[in-house]
Amino acid sequence: MRNKIILMTRGTETLDYFSREMEKEFQRQGCETFLFDQEQEEESAESLAHFAGYSDSILVTFNFDGLRYETALFDGYGNLFWEERDIPCVNIAVDHPFFYPKFLEIQPKNFHLVSIDRYHQKYLQKFYPQISSDCFLPLGGTSLYPQGNYPPLSQRRYDVVFTGNYAPKETFDKYIYRLGDEYAQFYLRIIEELISYPDKPDDLVMEAHLREQFPDASDAEVAEVIANMIFIDTYIRNYYRGEAVKKLAEGGVSIHCVGHGWEKLDCASPENLSYEKNQCSQVCLQRIADARISLNVMPWFKDGAHDRVFNAMANGSLCLTDHSIYLDEILKEGENVAFYDLKDLNALPDIAKKLLADEKRMGRIARNGFELTMGEHTWACRVRQLEEMLLSKL
Repeated sequence: MRNKIILMTRGTETLDYFSREMEKEFQRQGCETFLFDQEQEEESAESLAHFAGYSDSILVTFNFDGLRYETALFDGYGNLFWEERDIPCVNIAVDHPFFYPKFLEIQPKNFHLVSIDRYHQKYLQKFYPQISSDCFLPLGGTSLYPQGNYPPLSQRRYDVVFTGNYAPKETFDKYIYRLGDEYAQFYLRIIEELISYPDKPDDLVMEAHLREQFPDASDAEVAEVIANMIFIDTYIRNYYRGEAVKKLAEGGVSIHCVGHGWEKLDCASPENLSYEKNQCSQVCLQRIADARISLNVMPWFKDGAHDRVFNAMANGSLCLTDHSIYLDEILKEGENVAFYDLKDLNALPDIAKKLLADEKRMGRIARNGFELTMGEHTWACRVRQLEEMLLSKL
């Protein structure tokens, strides 16, 4: 493996945090690392030119950072720095690929796309077969207490914490109705199906409706239209996180949300709901570490995982999550996790209450989750897995 690793920082705060966590493991393994500062492009590009030789480095980035808007990484002829220096580009897409159609169309040489969900891989293989996309790497967790000395559940401030923003459904009306009633009805049928069958991947549902409506459409045309319907993905994830939080609060469970928009949730029991505006990743981890239960609502990753799952476990909180194919493979109900079903949200308050009433059982599940995550699902683990799957071959 090439022994110099380049990571992108000071773009999106969460991605910056992931990169810095990965850097620790790369350095532990003896790699030289360089953090490209996206807020100081010109200065950082100059330093990067001194750090990276020819064919001795690898870019490991998230969501195409360093491959799109950073003008300092292009020369006067439109050539990208990575190609000029023979630097492989490994991009970890932390959202569905349909969020990035224009970046998927044009990629540098030796480009590899890593998916956090196996359905995302299938989408890429069908609609973008020219892209190297063989790697599946779920998001990782970060622990504030890697030695296992996290606060006991009895001393934690919150019964349940959820970290993530919320937008009410009316936020999306301007997208749903932008092309008139006929298109709106088409979009609403897709939304209705996803709400009724929340185990279905949204891109497959979108594709099925498109092919029914336009049977002669090519794969390229289908992919183009799906990319124009990404508001459906955002709508449905906000709908279910709002419903999950509301069911808990209205069912008599105290829940604290960390993120924007929760003051807009229509909740009949506001006394059970507290919230604070969006915080940085470190503060989110602190809130999770101060919660007996950490709620996860998957952002429609139906065969993957979100970092909320592993952050909960890595900080001694009991993870209460909905299902995915991947989570069902690696986790066991009542042993290291507690599951609920999006199709039966009415049962969610009772699940949480029974857990909170049995602190000994909660502590055992949380401890098992901690041990599993620290051994297999931290960002350090993800670095080692990425090296084995891909980096060692570049």
